[in-house]
Amino acid sequence: MAAQKMSWKVSKDELKIIVNKNVNTSIQKMGRELENNSREENPIISKRRVFGSYALVGTQRAEFLQFKQFTKIYLSPDVIDYMYTLKQLQNDNLAKFLGIQCNDESMPTLTVLHTLVERGTLEEFCLNQDFSMNETFKSAFMRDMLRGLNYLHKGPIGYHGFLQAATCLIDINWVLKLSLYGVTNFICDALDKENIQAPDYLERTLSYAQYVCFPPEHIEQYDKTGEKPPRMVRGSQKGDMYSVGMILYMMIERDDPYMFSHDLGRPDLRLVKDIIKNHKLPRITEEDNAEALLLEKCKECWNRKPAERPDVRDIMDTISVVYASAKGSLVDQMMKINEKYAAELEDLVSIRTEELAYAKETTMKILNEMLPQAVAEDLKNGIVQMPRSYESATVMFVQICEFNVLMKKSTPDQVIAFLNDVFDQFDSVIRHHVAYKVETTGETYMVASGVPEENGGQHIFEIAEISLEIREVAAVYVLPHDPNYILRIRTGFHMGPIAAGVIGIKSPRYCLFGDTVNYASRMQSTCAPNQIQTSEITAKVLENSKRYILDDKKLVYVKGKGDIKCYLLTGRTHHGAKQVEEL
Repeated sequence: MAAQKMSWKVSKDELKIIVNKNVNTSIQKMGRELENNSREENPIISKRRVFGSYALVGTQRAEFLQFKQFTKIYLSPDVIDYMYTLKQLQNDNLAKFLGIQCNDESMPTLTVLHTLVERGTLEEFCLNQDFSMNETFKSAFMRDMLRGLNYLHKGPIGYHGFLQAATCLIDINWVLKLSLYGVTNFICDALDKENIQAPDYLERTLSYAQYVCFPPEHIEQYDKTGEKPPRMVRGSQKGDMYSVGMILYMMIERDDPYMFSHDLGRPDLRLVKDIIKNHKLPRITEEDNAEALLLEKCKECWNRKPAERPDVRDIMDTISVVYASAKGSLVDQMMKINEKYAAELEDLVSIRTEELAYAKETTMKILNEMLPQAVAEDLKNGIVQMPRSYESATVMFVQICEFNVLMKKSTPDQVIAFLNDVFDQFDSVIRHHVAYKVETTGETYMVASGVPEENGGQHIFEIAEISLEIREVAAVYVLPHDPNYILRIRTGFHMGPIAAGVIGIKSPRYCLFGDTVNYASRMQSTCAPNQIQTSEITAKVLENSKRYILDDKKLVYVKGKGDIKCYLLTGRTHHGAKQVEEL
């Protein structure tokens, strides 16, 4: 039990800090920026975050805060219980807390780690004038933020503490997730006891523009004069509500609350003093529109009497009034808007042709995330293809072993969170290869290469690499609600002819048919846990490449095939491993 309680503590051997040397100096200094390598007019699709640095915890990429550690931090039983509880949190609007690295003599740092979210931060989207943040985006992001905050406030953690637009992260599915929550009081204790010191590069995660948005009562706990250098401050529920007002202001006004240039240079020293001593607030212009009601709520959030600030429910009710027409998830709203917009444009004449093309292009890009690009292009042009035959492709199935046993020991929420986490890590492997995730069915994960994009016989090697990398991911996987659980998978693949086509009209899916699919499924179902099994014809191709190590098995009975000879893929040869490194 003691070891389980310490599952949040990350050892120095698990942690690696990756510095992106290809990022220019200004972005490395800022730490977080939006990337736009193309010149597309639609920043929604094209922009991604560029990381000056990130952490690896095992194989998982992570956001991190790091401090220099000088003396050992005493981890009391209350702190251990608190961190263990923080580790167990599961919510759609929270980035997963991965743990803390500290008290390592050979690595004198304290590092706080949360799951990395790739698309961007709310701060970046608010300050990027090219991004059209209409009420659809505003309402969805505001609701996501408040749902995550309400989960923290109603649970045992009780507060966020570092709630900034920069710690509200937007994932690849346009869901806002709160990050770096629940740790500021622990960090401030260590800073006050001089166990740790802020690093020279603290501005990567805490700019002066962000520092002055902290609740003034918490800034005063650290600095009553307004002259000390910025650092992390303590947090509370009512302090979070002050921060909510700052974030809502930034989303409505599309600017820093105190409207100075958002850079890393120190602003006017009088600003912090004015905030503490003179109760300075962001400037709000008198406007007669629906969002004026939200700006009034911002003023209530900034009340210098914390007890009189509104709560999460109060803000949520106001958002429902201000954005009454914006309901559902962001993806639902985007699809409805695009469908309506496209229908309206089709009724207009040539002066609207350009706008119609733009709307269809946006819809197409969303469709490309659901189907292979070539298939989506055909659907866009109204082409319903007959199923097509491919002379050779490779299909792989991966199944989680003893899944029924795990289900009996877990709650439904824990099971869903587990499958999402595992398959998300498998997806990360697929993204680095020329392959397509066909579907997930229960605890089974299906991948194909060579369809619909033919790759000249390379499909078998793509799948071989994927199977080895997925096994490596499974070997180090840690189940949050049961750290003693060992993830075991069985993998099988086979190459051969395949038929493929789109099934469905309202919800189209790209499906594969043929004996190759059944054969690959049998390779998986007759395989032992943590092994990768393939057919003889597939194994011969791999052996001839001299890149892989295969062991032949005794005859295996396969339903519909009889006794056949199968092989186990156990690893790469020295030549094969070298080729992977070069890639």
